[in-house]
Amino acid sequence: MKRKLARLVTLILGVLLLALLHELPADVFECPLGEPFAANLGDGVTLQACNWEKSPGDIVRTGPLQLVKNGILILRLTNDHEGRLHGEYTVWDDAGNVTTSGQYREGLKEGEWRITDEQGNTRVIVYNANIIETPEN
Repeated sequence: MKRKLARLVTLILGVLLLALLHELPADVFECPLGEPFAANLGDGVTLQACNWEKSPGDIVRTGPLQLVKNGILILRLTNDHEGRLHGEYTVWDDAGNVTTSGQYREGLKEGEWRITDEQGNTRVIVYNANIIETPEN
């Protein structure tokens, strides 16, 4: 009985920790370079991003960008100092499940991308400079 209770408590704590980790980034948004801004896009969706004045009159979106829907993070990506997609790219559904994840390098898809459909089926596609190297499965 004690063992079952201990497993149940461990499971509940794990689920709570995962939920906390998923929602934490939606509350904390910092710009390593430039000024943060937010925009209400409607339907409970807020855009959070960073603007950097690279040179006088040359404003670049750089660093993190995320979309938050009703307090839940649904998209996160990063832009380099030229405004190109660069780094991790992740999309979540409204239930908090990752639906798309991959990496960008200087604006091009790179490496392994995972795409999960509504039925839970995951496809893995490998890119090299935005060119598919392995066929979809």
